[in-house]
Amino acid sequence: MPMRTEAHPEESKLPLLPRLHVWVDPIARSGYENMATDELLLGQTEAWLRIYGWQDACVSFGYFDSADTARSIFPGAIYYIRRWTGGGIVDHRHGITYTLTLPAPSANEPQHPQSSLLYAHIHGALARALQMSGVECTLLTHDAPSGGRACWASPVASDIVDCAGHKLAGAGQRRYHGAVLHQGLIQQCSPRAGWEFCFASFLAASVNRVSAASPWPNFDAELRQLCARKYTTPAWEDESHGRRKPTAL
Repeated sequence: MPMRTEAHPEESKLPLLPRLHVWVDPIARSGYENMATDELLLGQTEAWLRIYGWQDACVSFGYFDSADTARSIFPGAIYYIRRWTGGGIVDHRHGITYTLTLPAPSANEPQHPQSSLLYAHIHGALARALQMSGVECTLLTHDAPSGGRACWASPVASDIVDCAGHKLAGAGQRRYHGAVLHQGLIQQCSPRAGWEFCFASFLAASVNRVSAASPWPNFDAELRQLCARKYTTPAWEDESHGRRKPTAL
């Protein structure tokens, strides 16, 4: 029988989202397109859950990590992509990738909960969905010993693990003008089809299924423009993040 997930002490106090769009993206996009797509979703006025694949063998690394470190840990990928979120270094040649975006609250709405509570809330919902999809799992209650920058070697509190403590799901988050971008990965398990809609039902009062290649009119043009303006520019590859680099002696 699947293991029960113990909720975070404050998790039950978080309200359901009023509406969540669930988009199973039918296109395996490039790493740059995937990052740009997530940013476009973050700019929408309603919450989105996107499940997607990768066109090429990609490894992504958190905003303040480096491509060289990612390459040393996971050699052999075609692209090493810097994410907008934090978190460790992730090999996308395996597993299921998803993104959850929460829009910025309006002036009369409360702000989203602090990151640790929100992380526990989202992963609590995901753990329950995985359990209902045949995966035995639970939430990790504390940080495991550091295994380095590889994300799967260093589970942290509220990551999802199996009964032996092996990490099954983790994520990185970024807040931007009150909105939240949560980029997650599920590995080393195979949930049954439909897990994503079960996940969504634990997060939102209403779920809207989207299966088109373009989630709204003009999306493709917006995606091309954002990739050209940001994700394929030298500035995005500059790991000094705009700071002046030391002058070589």
